[in-house]
Amino acid sequence: MSYKPIVLKISIIMLIFCSSLVTNGQHKIIDSLKIQLNKSKQDTVKAELFGKLAYQYINVNIDSSLVYSSRLYNLSNLIKSEKFKVLSSLHKGTAFMFSNKYDSAHYYYQLGIKQADKAKTSKSAFYSNLGILYKRQGKLEKALELYLEGYQYDKENNDEYGQFFKLGNISNLYRYWEDSENFIKYSEEAIEISDKTNDKRILNAVGIITNNIGAFYTQLENYEEALKYFKKSLEQNLKIGNNKEISRNFNNIGAVYSELNNPDEAIPYLKKALKIRQELKDEIELVETNMCLGSAYGKKGNKKISQSYFNEAMRIAKGLNNIPLISETYLAISNTYLENNQTLKAHENYKLHIAYRDSVFNLENQKNKNDIEAKYETEKKDKELAEQKLTLEQQELELQKKKTQYSYMTGTVLLLLVGSTLLWLLFQQRQKRKNQEILTLKREQQVQTLESLIEGEEKERFRIAKELHDGVNVDLSTIKYKLTSLLEKNNQVINEAVAMIDKSCEQVRAISHNLVPPALKNFSLIEAIEDYMGTMNTIHEPEINFHHIGDAIELSKKVEINIFRIVQELVNNSVKHANANEINVQLSHRENLLQLTIEDDGEGFNKDAVTSEGIGLKNIQSRVDYLNAKMDFDTSAKGTSYIIEINTTELS
Repeated sequence: MSYKPIVLKISIIMLIFCSSLVTNGQHKIIDSLKIQLNKSKQDTVKAELFGKLAYQYINVNIDSSLVYSSRLYNLSNLIKSEKFKVLSSLHKGTAFMFSNKYDSAHYYYQLGIKQADKAKTSKSAFYSNLGILYKRQGKLEKALELYLEGYQYDKENNDEYGQFFKLGNISNLYRYWEDSENFIKYSEEAIEISDKTNDKRILNAVGIITNNIGAFYTQLENYEEALKYFKKSLEQNLKIGNNKEISRNFNNIGAVYSELNNPDEAIPYLKKALKIRQELKDEIELVETNMCLGSAYGKKGNKKISQSYFNEAMRIAKGLNNIPLISETYLAISNTYLENNQTLKAHENYKLHIAYRDSVFNLENQKNKNDIEAKYETEKKDKELAEQKLTLEQQELELQKKKTQYSYMTGTVLLLLVGSTLLWLLFQQRQKRKNQEILTLKREQQVQTLESLIEGEEKERFRIAKELHDGVNVDLSTIKYKLTSLLEKNNQVINEAVAMIDKSCEQVRAISHNLVPPALKNFSLIEAIEDYMGTMNTIHEPEINFHHIGDAIELSKKVEINIFRIVQELVNNSVKHANANEINVQLSHRENLLQLTIEDDGEGFNKDAVTSEGIGLKNIQSRVDYLNAKMDFDTSAKGTSYIIEINTTELS
């Protein structure tokens, strides 16, 4: 009888390259960045913080990442920085990629490459992320093309990390395609870069790459090459203190030495692996190391110690009830006995290995057998029940005649009962429909009343604005003209009067503009709000920012007017009462949900008093009700925020 030699078990960890990783402290980083942003006054510092927040939010909240990317782009336009435009496109592309909007991601990555050419900044990240984008889409050949193109670009620009990153991704693609030649080629090129660099990002990853190469050579039974790479991996992992990888290195080196019939070299490495794995309490890997130690001591001819390690491996494997591990342990014991010419014991353990290996199949066969027996017993019981049923039917036939009259009477009563129940249910259903119709009529009446009030208010606004513009403003201009003619006398009082009239004219124009903004009549809602924010920024101290994200917005003018008035009222409240330094307005539209957010960093107000007395919010609430929307707000000493959600399918 022949036996298979023990198969060396090497744990392989695939190196996964990606553009960002979520850490447990990510929310703390975001909070810290927001605090810095609130304190910052310089535009360039703000831009850097917008970029960092957009990056950190990619793995936490995609919408927030897009918001900060947009704020970065707007600020980069203001300060005329092409570098920050590039960064904005990179973060937008990544946010869209992680939300599976691949067309949008591709657009921003390509835009970023053009912007990078203009700004003369690096395009390395765009090549890497485009490769990842194509890989996510299953376009592996296209991903390889981008990685290779990016690798050449990084090589020309002496970007070590970019080269290392792309070589790792290229080797992983070839490993997926089982192309061993190219896998080794590109992995070794990555290692050559790590040998010459001080970049910590590269040094932290090189230990995993070298371990993968060693595992690959082990599968090819090229143990000398495997040892070279395992030791190189160990050297790097010891530098960064990665204990799990260090224990894997020790175990792999010891296992290779054991395969080379060099147990004296193998045992020290395996004992180091055992100690670390005991500290880590990794039971599956402890089975592996105990098996390797049992085999190594068996090669030395130390049967007692060898058996103790095999016993420990078996104890843990059986405690885990891991049948494959139990089977492999018996195989390792069998091979050790065979090497020591104890063929009988080798044969016994090999049979146990086969028994456990086949136990899964036996369990399945036993299950099938049990199913067959259960089916037979079921059929037998069904036959007995059928015979009993026939007897009972004959007895019931006798009783049926006596019960017929009683059944007729019972049936009549039940029929009456069912009929009464149906009539009652029909009445309830009819009443429910009537109640629903009444509620619908009330709702329609409320909507009509609100619409009439809002239309009346808009007409009154138009009338007042017209009177201010055509009446008061004209009169003030006339008075100014007449007073100006007297300025030759250099009368200081007249000069002051003219200045006051100029200020009054400016205020009249602003009031007229706010009452009936021309942008709202001639342009879209977004353009009207932007125009309003621009006007407010010129005449009031707080900085007012507006952002629109998501899909395009197409609404009726009535709806746009109501949303605009809500924005106008809430912004005016913040300007007049909040003593805020900054006011942010955001309008987002995704699918059928339109969300309006207005927040300031002012001193807040008494929420309970406002809610109970309706001060300042009645007009806003009326418009919210008209839009069938939901409004929520929160206020504290740190500021006030309003969130209004509108379902566009419910708009009239």
